[in-house]
Amino acid sequence: MAVPRVALGTLGPLLGSGGQAKVYAVPSVRLPDVAGPLVFKHYRPGQEPPAGLHALVLRRLRMDLPTRDRLDVRTAWPVRTVQDGGAVCGVLMPLIPDDYFHTRYLPSGAADRSLCEFQHLFVDPERARRLGMPVPGRKARLALCRDFAGVMHLLHTNNFVIGDINAKNAVFRLNAGPSVRLVDCDAIRIRGDAAVLAQLNAPDWDPPERTLSQSTDLYKFGLLVLRTLCPGNGASLYRDPDHVRGVLDGRGYRLLADAIGASPRRRPTARDWGLYFTELLGAGAPTTRAARISAPVVTTSGWVRDPTTRQWVQAGSDGQT
Repeated sequence: MAVPRVALGTLGPLLGSGGQAKVYAVPSVRLPDVAGPLVFKHYRPGQEPPAGLHALVLRRLRMDLPTRDRLDVRTAWPVRTVQDGGAVCGVLMPLIPDDYFHTRYLPSGAADRSLCEFQHLFVDPERARRLGMPVPGRKARLALCRDFAGVMHLLHTNNFVIGDINAKNAVFRLNAGPSVRLVDCDAIRIRGDAAVLAQLNAPDWDPPERTLSQSTDLYKFGLLVLRTLCPGNGASLYRDPDHVRGVLDGRGYRLLADAIGASPRRRPTARDWGLYFTELLGAGAPTTRAARISAPVVTTSGWVRDPTTRQWVQAGSDGQT
């Protein structure tokens, strides 16, 4: 599970830098269980995580192959810890593909390449166009919400708590079908275990409860849906479900009101949201009985309607809902 720091060889270019760590390309390293290039997230002194990071790495390695492949496609999951002098100094993760980045050109003519973070979706569309940022329409925004629900369903059914859902730790692409990836996954924890890193609430994403759980994930997802579907000035602060009137139907409004309500028990699950967005986007049952019986309906986000039970499940979930 652990890779010695010296085994990384000469690091590639610096790809990103934050308060907790720097991220480098590692072109000379490949792993047999990871399809594609890797990056090295090198923690700054004093920011090293406790030993719980090994549990996240081990949990992935113990998954069946279809589940592991889905995890790798949907997240920037830690695949190995990196040690220096016997202590964890960083983690290896899959490189985020290029299509989750966007290049815009500044007034100076210089190119600015950055991740398509969910915070871009909250910006007023006219302002986003002026800044050269992607401006998806309503259907693409609904598809992104559905895809995020699929990622959350995958993690929740595998007993994870995301914790710090916010506008910057999820990225999206619009080509080849709207799709979402979670980043900063070393802050995710296994339910019942302590988090590798402290699970925090980003400003304006705090839930009613003090302890973060799968239920608070559902609350924060409600905020994400609200802010993604209702972009504009001040959208990053929205908490009133009335903003979606005219954007979602009555059922969607009720789901959102329950999601960001004070009662954890009333919050719709990721599966509830996935089914709702799938049906809203027109991916319901085929029109003929023969088509319904002959094959399951599969959506681009991985949701499958079982032709026998008529229940929606995620592909590769062994029928678990």
